[in-house]
Amino acid sequence: MIKTGGFKGNKRDLPDCIQAAHGVRIMILRNLDVEDGLVNGTFGTIANIVTGQQDGQMTVTMIGLQLDNPTAGQRFRKKIQGQSDNLVYIERTEENMSRKGAVRRQFPMKLAFACTAHKVQGMTMESAVVSLKCVAYVALSRTTSLQGLHITDFDEKKIYADPEITAAMQNMNLASFERTRPLLQHVKLADGTVQNLTIVHHNTQGLPSHIEDLKCHHELTVSDVLCVMETHLSGSFVSSKFQLEGYNMFTRSRQVSYTTVSDMATKDGGGVAVYCKSHIQAEARRYFQNVTDLQFVIVKLEAPVRAVIVAVYRPPHFCLKKFLPNMESLLNSLDMMSHQPIIVCGDFNEDLLCKGKKAIRDLFQSKGYTQLITAATTENGTLIDHIYVSQPHTCIKSGVLQTYYSYHSPIYCILTL
Repeated sequence: MIKTGGFKGNKRDLPDCIQAAHGVRIMILRNLDVEDGLVNGTFGTIANIVTGQQDGQMTVTMIGLQLDNPTAGQRFRKKIQGQSDNLVYIERTEENMSRKGAVRRQFPMKLAFACTAHKVQGMTMESAVVSLKCVAYVALSRTTSLQGLHITDFDEKKIYADPEITAAMQNMNLASFERTRPLLQHVKLADGTVQNLTIVHHNTQGLPSHIEDLKCHHELTVSDVLCVMETHLSGSFVSSKFQLEGYNMFTRSRQVSYTTVSDMATKDGGGVAVYCKSHIQAEARRYFQNVTDLQFVIVKLEAPVRAVIVAVYRPPHFCLKKFLPNMESLLNSLDMMSHQPIIVCGDFNEDLLCKGKKAIRDLFQSKGYTQLITAATTENGTLIDHIYVSQPHTCIKSGVLQTYYSYHSPIYCILTL
């Protein structure tokens, strides 16, 4: 028994006394080191009790724990000179009590051969004995397998769903696989005799931060052509870590995209890239007359499909007065290439869902292009990511994909060529 002197505290204070012995189960009651995993609710077993002399009396100075989480408490190990154990050693904690002016020094732990369901919320374990006198769902969902779950005091009345939750679930719209994973559904149903081209556009908000997310995305790498905005890459050299296996990469940084608007060239961020599947014969076209201040990449596809892919990024603070003449010159140059269809993907920072004049969309429509995306493309419900096509009849499907790491949702179109 490890006791403290003085008066009895309340349930919020450190314990008045602790029953301790080798092999007993305990729970830590305070956040001792959050980064090191020693937090309120950590379970373990007492494996060593270290004693010493104080004022002529033997007292417990440290308690060695074998924690259930073997990676926790690294900074609290090897505190005993001459011993080679790998236990986590806990010393007494000193803190103010609820009673004004009182301070208690005690080990922040208590016996824990069992605990309430509320205390184990968020925890998982290989096995547990659960009494259904508690909250059923929390208790029953703690184990990693059904074989590790042992139930006592079974009461089927404890297992129920709130009627309001049941009613809400019945009223939910069903999400089909085709709606939530359209490109995977298309790959599954694709006819090998038809030559399709799948194009995805996505503002990743930085390849250095999200290249691994992009590589692991379930649908982005299904595309034949992947247009990426805001690459945040600079210079002409691109590290191999930004390459995608099975793709050729074409890039243009913000710094080389502005000739007469020098203040735009010196800002951070921006940059455009286009990834094309390596089996597609593709050639980048980099320079066009009267296009001096525009972030863009143009890739001409020759075989097995013919098309021109254009990726454009307009920063939010790049005024339309300077942007539109460059964009119009680019569209005129594309028309003179006599290579169809032309697909222009971009983050244009023009919200097509709000009222008012749409100068960029109007420019494209005046040149015979059709904008394909109709749903919001950002977390704020704006439609600022567009896909314009010169031959809309070739498009068999288009829409918005889902991701978790960017403010922008990817958008796509599938063309039959």
